[in-house]
Amino acid sequence: MLMIPGPSEPEPEVLAELSLPILPHYGEKWVPVYQDTLSKLQKVFKTKKEVIIIPAPGHVAVEMAVANLTEKGRDVFVCVNGYFAESITDMARAIGSNPVRILSQVGRGPTLEEVKAVVEERGDPAGKAIFVVQNETSTGAATNPGEIFHYCKNAGMLTALDSISAIGGMDLPADEWQVDFAIGYSSKALGGVFGVQPVAIGPDAWQAAAEKKGRIGSTFMDLNVWREAIDEDTVGHPYPASMPTSAVVALRKAVSMALEEGLENRYARHASAASELREGFKALGLDIFTDPEFYSNTVTVPRLEGNLNREFRRRLVKDYDIMIGGGLGELTGKVVRVGTMGSVARHEKVQLALAAFEAVLKKIRP
Repeated sequence: MLMIPGPSEPEPEVLAELSLPILPHYGEKWVPVYQDTLSKLQKVFKTKKEVIIIPAPGHVAVEMAVANLTEKGRDVFVCVNGYFAESITDMARAIGSNPVRILSQVGRGPTLEEVKAVVEERGDPAGKAIFVVQNETSTGAATNPGEIFHYCKNAGMLTALDSISAIGGMDLPADEWQVDFAIGYSSKALGGVFGVQPVAIGPDAWQAAAEKKGRIGSTFMDLNVWREAIDEDTVGHPYPASMPTSAVVALRKAVSMALEEGLENRYARHASAASELREGFKALGLDIFTDPEFYSNTVTVPRLEGNLNREFRRRLVKDYDIMIGGGLGELTGKVVRVGTMGSVARHEKVQLALAAFEAVLKKIRP
């Protein structure tokens, strides 16, 4: 049972889609499938903006946002509160822009006050981008970026949201939050399979890419290339590369199931599972690393240090075939990370896991 912070366990109905005949990535049989998938994804993003599907890892989708929304030598603001947020600063440096880190305490999410202080200190924010990670899986800290993005849009900035580990398990009202570039993910809380990443892109992001002074060192990640493919499409091929159609078909099924369940019902299920897991860990004597104000509904991060950390994860796999994640960066060897995403975000799965956690801890604790 996968209880890492992604990939998650797809529902059986999603896996069954992979056994269907392979569709071509263009043509009359493919077009309605692809368009229906995009339409359903708009409902999950809660957006009227354009949605595209990127055939790549989530890392590439984030890097695409960085490459298109920033300029060499120009400031780009990054709210840094953990390992994955910090990685965005590395991407910005790689393309030659100047990442300005807005630091939050590890275990918390960024606040409007923290953002305003840094943005106003730098001055002249118009046209510059800000990046926020909605759900930082390295620390279990979730953020509601609505206030932050409203402030930034009023200042003429571009807004980008990494919702990779939140979409499908936590609310994502992209239009209400005024997100210019919202990055989703297929195989975490949404419950699809790896290989295709949905992204919602607004007019300001498309315009920023069109007006970008320097060219991106990649055709695949250049939004202008995607725009050309979309606008000139005549054969049902609105993308600059081949599309892994079976992964899209599986994603379509996963999104359909999420909509049938009801998004609010689905978010409540994930919230309940995460709360149940946190309380279970506390009952086992483990503290939760994350500040309670920022608890995530898709990943829980209890403290477990030293040899216990490594042995706990090893014995879970060996004895119970349950896999959880270890700490990252400065939290390596200090915490474990347990996902409640998609099909495992259910009472019976959480109780099964907690029983295994308790049994292992009894064996390894001195």
